[in-house]
Amino acid sequence: MHLKCFPALLLAVGLAACGHQQTDSDNSAPRSIVAAPSSATSHGEWILHGYSLGEQRHSPLAQINVSNAARVGLAFEYQDFFVRGQTHRGLEATPLMDDGVLYFSGPWSVVYAVDARTGGEKWVFDPEVDGAHARVTCCDAVNRGLALEGDRIFVGTIDGFLVAIDKTTGEEIWRADTLIERPSAHTITGAPRLAGDVVVIGNGGAEMGVRGFASAFNIEDGALAWRFFTVPGAGADETVDVTRARETWSDAMPWEFGGGGTVWDSLVYDSELGLVYLGVGNGGPWPAWKRGDGEVMDNLYLSSIVAVDVETGLARWHYQTTPGDSWDYTATQHMILADIAWQGARREVIMQAPKNGFFYILDRGTGELLAADPYVEVSWAERVDLGTGRPVFTANADYSKSPRVITPAPGGGHNWPPMAYSSDTGLVYIPILEHSARYTTDDNGEPYVLGARNVKARSRPPDKQKDTALLGGLPEPKLQSRILAWDPVARAPRWQSDPQPIGAGGLLSTAGGLVIGGSSGGVLHFFDAATGRLVHAIETGTQIMAAPITYELDGVQYIAVLAGAGGVALRAFPPGFAPITYENYERLLVFKLDGGETPLPPPVEKLPPTDIPEGLPTDDATLARGKSQFERHCVRCHSRRNAPSGYPDLWNMHPATDEMFDEIVLDGARSFAGMAGFADILTPEDSQAIRAYIAADRIAMKQRESAERADGIPVRKP
Repeated sequence: MHLKCFPALLLAVGLAACGHQQTDSDNSAPRSIVAAPSSATSHGEWILHGYSLGEQRHSPLAQINVSNAARVGLAFEYQDFFVRGQTHRGLEATPLMDDGVLYFSGPWSVVYAVDARTGGEKWVFDPEVDGAHARVTCCDAVNRGLALEGDRIFVGTIDGFLVAIDKTTGEEIWRADTLIERPSAHTITGAPRLAGDVVVIGNGGAEMGVRGFASAFNIEDGALAWRFFTVPGAGADETVDVTRARETWSDAMPWEFGGGGTVWDSLVYDSELGLVYLGVGNGGPWPAWKRGDGEVMDNLYLSSIVAVDVETGLARWHYQTTPGDSWDYTATQHMILADIAWQGARREVIMQAPKNGFFYILDRGTGELLAADPYVEVSWAERVDLGTGRPVFTANADYSKSPRVITPAPGGGHNWPPMAYSSDTGLVYIPILEHSARYTTDDNGEPYVLGARNVKARSRPPDKQKDTALLGGLPEPKLQSRILAWDPVARAPRWQSDPQPIGAGGLLSTAGGLVIGGSSGGVLHFFDAATGRLVHAIETGTQIMAAPITYELDGVQYIAVLAGAGGVALRAFPPGFAPITYENYERLLVFKLDGGETPLPPPVEKLPPTDIPEGLPTDDATLARGKSQFERHCVRCHSRRNAPSGYPDLWNMHPATDEMFDEIVLDGARSFAGMAGFADILTPEDSQAIRAYIAADRIAMKQRESAERADGIPVRKP
């Protein structure tokens, strides 16, 4: 175990009673549920994932504000992250700060504790996850955060365990297996949430072919309290909720594909109503017509918000944002609880901007739909009917018979980076994505394979030249992000930022009138929360996906954020990403007023081309076989043709790597670093075919470049 123990920390500040902020009854300004420990306000701490139980991510600190934000600079940074092999992976977690100590998680579910004033390391806890489990992860061995209660830190591990850690020493207290069976393609990347006497966690893996569920474990000993299944499965574990869901699925559903519905990120707890809200993900396979005999059914509880009774583990209500989801439109995105002025009265609501592009407001006690409005361009639905609660689909949404360009793309109008809600402005701040995709059904008929991408569909960015016919009458394809300020009462945008590279990071709002968030281009932005004016920008040179936090110690306000490129984009960095220019590695960056300059990472050095292996087969059948196997098992991580990527470049393999290709690909010689063996599903002939395909393509690239140079044509980049 990679564990460093240091002198005991000071005693934790415990959770206090939660409740409403009180306002005059005739005040029409939105009233929010802060539901945060009193210590978070009085001492400037951040001890819950979303600052408050309502996950609003709004801090009352105002020392750093609109008038002085331009003076913010670096206070300190921490770089001593645990790295397996040579691949630096993404940082997506929200740090916690309690009693002068920052707690945060990194790749491989490793947990860190550092001094919140200096960055000095207290301890590091490595749960020693199985590196081979990375083979069944959708989107990198990342982790989005921790839960803290009393003297304990809770973390979910990429290989499916929930672990309780002593906050002072970093020693493991208990470990619970969240999975029903092993081997399994289930993973955990999301942060656990506290809910009364239990800690709740969901699992990921819908693309890999799993059945979704969320589980609650006793805080004291890790005993299972309840488990909520989000899809019915093959017939076991029948409950009233599973029975209700089963009526919305075809009897012909191939349950070996799991059904999906994973609760891979957003959870939120209402202590007054005793409800845990689960954000449920997409189906597996993707197309609804592949989840049966061609008929499209609702398939509960896919792409839904489900309100679960914290005592019984049974659903109190549910709302499905995308019935019959076929586009990877998860409802796992950040959910916010707030009290707002609605049609002349106060209304307790839950708000979400899921992938499908509509902003939803629901009564959080009953699930009644109050509003559903597009916050980005949407082409799959005309609107959401408030009477029925259902979307009105467009003809363009159906790609069962022919390809369609659909907006948003599978990444959604908003993905996992958290939103923020300011009770001062009454606005929700959303890191939006503006992009489209060309969807097609994958009719290759391949059976389910553990660890393979079992989605039976394909998506890619549309090509303005090749897809001209498909683009007719649709929004012009974009590939960018913005910060959007959404007025939930007016049901309209208030302001939006200038475009950024695709993939804006999570957000923080403060009583200093600021909205703060990072970008894929490696810049930390400070916006005026009321107007959207950019008041400060700090170039870090490192992609920022995670949401910042702010805290106060000794009268000094700090802003902390984790930075490091990873996630699904680690396989191929889009234009404008920081790791195309600068070396990518994991960093914790902490800022304050009148801090110093933020150092930039060294520039990326392009490696010289290696020799292309010789003596490999060149016949069409072998090359086709290699391409097919590469696309199903390798392309999830390894990009083609030297495209900028965080994983090893197979189009420029070191000769030593090529020589031991079978040992790596089949035998798992580099499993510890995340490259598991595939001998259970690939043969030596498959491995050779993959090598042959890569070598042949490298030769073709070299010949094309030589011809273009001879003709005076600028060489095209991959």
